Amino acid sequence: MTKSKRVSDNGWKPVTLEGSLLSNDIEGLIGIEELTDYNLERSSKKGKVITTRVKSTEEKKSVSKRKCPKEQEETDINNIEPSTKKSKIKKAEVKRPKIKNEKIKPANFKITDQQTDSDSDSDSYCDIDSDKNLAKINAEAWRSMGVPTAVIKALADQNFHSPTMIQTRTLPAAILGRRDILGAAETGSGKTLAFGIPIIKGILDLKNQNKDQNCPEKGTEESDSENIVLSELENYVNIVNDTKLHDCHNIPTKPLYALILTPTRELAIQIRNHLTQAAKYTDVKIAVVLGGMAAVKQERMLNKGPEIVIATPGRLWELIQEGNSHLSQIDSIRYLAIDETDRMMEKGHFQELHDLLEKMNANPAKMQKRQTFVFSATLTMVHDLPDYLDRKKKRYVRSKICKLTSNQKLQKIIQLLKIKNPKVVDLTKESGIVDNLTECRIACTIDHKDYYLYYFLKRHNGRTLVFCNSIGCVKRLATLFNILECKPLPLHANMQQRQRLKNLERFQADENGLLIATDVAARGLDIPSIEHVIHYQVPRTAENYVHRSGRTARAQKEGITVLMMEPSEKQNYIKLCKTLGRTDDLPIFPVVDRILITIKERVNVARDIDKLELKYRRQNNQKSWLQKAVEDMEMILDEEDDDESSTESEEAAALRRQLKAKKNQLRSLLSKPVFPKGFSGKYLDTNLNVDVTQDAQKAIEVMKKVIENNTDKSKDSNATSQKRQHTQKLRSKKLKKT
Repeated sequence: MTKSKRVSDNGWKPVTLEGSLLSNDIEGLIGIEELTDYNLERSSKKGKVITTRVKSTEEKKSVSKRKCPKEQEETDINNIEPSTKKSKIKKAEVKRPKIKNEKIKPANFKITDQQTDSDSDSDSYCDIDSDKNLAKINAEAWRSMGVPTAVIKALADQNFHSPTMIQTRTLPAAILGRRDILGAAETGSGKTLAFGIPIIKGILDLKNQNKDQNCPEKGTEESDSENIVLSELENYVNIVNDTKLHDCHNIPTKPLYALILTPTRELAIQIRNHLTQAAKYTDVKIAVVLGGMAAVKQERMLNKGPEIVIATPGRLWELIQEGNSHLSQIDSIRYLAIDETDRMMEKGHFQELHDLLEKMNANPAKMQKRQTFVFSATLTMVHDLPDYLDRKKKRYVRSKICKLTSNQKLQKIIQLLKIKNPKVVDLTKESGIVDNLTECRIACTIDHKDYYLYYFLKRHNGRTLVFCNSIGCVKRLATLFNILECKPLPLHANMQQRQRLKNLERFQADENGLLIATDVAARGLDIPSIEHVIHYQVPRTAENYVHRSGRTARAQKEGITVLMMEPSEKQNYIKLCKTLGRTDDLPIFPVVDRILITIKERVNVARDIDKLELKYRRQNNQKSWLQKAVEDMEMILDEEDDDESSTESEEAAALRRQLKAKKNQLRSLLSKPVFPKGFSGKYLDTNLNVDVTQDAQKAIEVMKKVIENNTDKSKDSNATSQKRQHTQKLRSKKLKKT
């Protein structure tokens, strides 16, 4: 709040009132005076003193006589306007001296011209040939698809040379034909820009249309702006007594043009970042709405009127239920995009999404103007029925439960979203895996999974993402590998959103980072240069396997995915291979068994430390609870209780000594290199089939050599089998002749 005070309070004049307002006894003791001519000083937030002169009625009359009749009519009109408009004009008047002193750069004019003019006019303001970044990309390929010049310039800054396959197939139909899009493509193929660019282009066109319609009104407002400012100071006191304060609620809100829905919070933030970079040379505002963050801050962002809102269904529906004014326009949006649609449409998940769709589809006339985008890497993938549904189908003969085909799955999405005249683009293969991804597996028992995972991390450097099926498994692995000094970063749904984002940032900053996550990180996340994806547990569905594996081998880079499988997971593995159309097993990742000796020793000691620390924490919690209860009840313990507490303290001391010994043992083991006993750095062991230089090799290179050797062996075996068959045929012919 700004403090104000009056200066030159010398002009107090008595006021004569008609009638007697006070009782006759004190009428001569009390009088009323008024001050009509004074200066009002206010201190702004920056410490500057602003002086406003309030004129008396006589001075007002003298000023009004100087004005022409037209100006007098305009000031009368301005007196009727709402007080909110006048307060805005006051702020503009105060800030005006600063604007005069500032120098306006010509580059800023180019950007604003792109924002206000149409695409054809913006070419004259944005010189493409002069920009070094634009010269490096194929700008004509983007322009031929209808991409605006401002977006092309932003794409050039990110070194996007030419459109990807999914963008080439969808952008012309979406921008030039304004058709709804159903897109299915491999992970890392550029699906975000495939729906983001048409949305930005459409919003720019809509804003240009609105500006053209409102152009004549703006001209009259600008001509009257000087008179409004002049009349403002004269009617300073009248503003306070204005009776039309309720008109401020009728101010038109900024339109909401587009809504983008995602299944996870991290994916929503990532899409916001991508679209912000693509629209940085436009005036399109983007906001993100998601759970785990302060709702008040998100409401404050929505009050600014962003044209695009990216949200998760839960928090979005919550704010709509609370009556947010900007989100109340959700039924009149012009663009709707749903990323990872197959996950969002699953039965029993995201009930809020179905409520949102009911609200958006309530008005058929507005629904016809809407353009819808549906994208996923597994949009057309179908899998077998779950076991409980399969049993139910066999139990009841007349049951309507059946496996959906790809066309039936798409038709179900079209009906649910009320999509009209869609263009379906399916670039996925039957396997759902990109060509530059190397797949392999490790078969072991459940107790040995920790050994093989630690072996892989120590043997092959690089950014590694480990997926688990449960939060408990993530917590256990994070604790174990933290003891082994691997610096793991957990990521699961029970963590605070701020911590989740921090762990993602740390993982991106570390070249040899280790992220242990649930399927929260499986869909859509574009983390650069992930070299290894390890499935610590076999995923429950083929879709999860495709999305997990898609975190690596993105943007034409190579990657490897390792599936760790125990005997009890064999059934899930068979279903996965059947859904992905695999006839052969995944190749086995090579592991040197002799090196596992030291690996097992280290992991076993770390497991013992984890158990001892858990036991020690439980004892401390129990002891602290008992002491607190005794203190609260103001009780005195007996000698027997003292003896028990002394024995407990002795056990705790023994536990501490044992824990310290184990930590020292692990510290000494970690200080040594990971090689088997009897192996020295000076001489190679001929019995050990391992190359020391293999440490510098990547896991992808090692696996490729194994696959090449397997193919050579299979060719040799096929050749030998063909020779055997040929010799058997010759023998049979000879026997027939004899």
